[in-house]
Amino acid sequence: MATPNYKELKLQSPAGAEPFLYNWPFSIGGGHDNGIELIENVRWVCEDMPEIKSAIEEINLNELDTGDFDAMKNLCDRFNKAIDSVAALEKGTSLSSQRFTYPSRGLLRHIIQQVYNQAVVEPEKLNQYEPFSPEVYGETSFDLICQMIDQIKITADDVFVDLGSGVGQVVLQMAASTPVKVCYGIEK
Repeated sequence: MATPNYKELKLQSPAGAEPFLYNWPFSIGGGHDNGIELIENVRWVCEDMPEIKSAIEEINLNELDTGDFDAMKNLCDRFNKAIDSVAALEKGTSLSSQRFTYPSRGLLRHIIQQVYNQAVVEPEKLNQYEPFSPEVYGETSFDLICQMIDQIKITADDVFVDLGSGVGQVVLQMAASTPVKVCYGIEK
């Protein structure tokens, strides 16, 4: 029996974390497309890091064929080379620490959506429970939390606790957007 011909595409992390690996052919279904996700990851990093954008600017991300392995590998290779170059240039300087403050809201929204997509297999089942209190209101939007962050002066001395945190998007957003000392999420 022949084994399927799987390949792998790798995207380096601009933050120095483990690379993100995509199996080829891409997984598509359930409203999710790994090829589009890979392109969106590149697009959002380029928004926050113009020096990466210049390395891939001749690749039209809007017209890239996610079904073409060589085209996707070329994108990944160029992106990874640019990430490695930036990391090498910043090594031993304070530039990387200046860059690693807070992500743009667009990038953070994208990251939280990716985490949600990986963590929640059946989102339609999330809110199918009997509320234990009349104050239960379901999921909180990214934009509402942004408004709260803009209104409240959160400092490095503050502790954030989300009671009924669900899968934790609000906890992730607060931790990534503010200097809060610690964030806790509690879910029944």
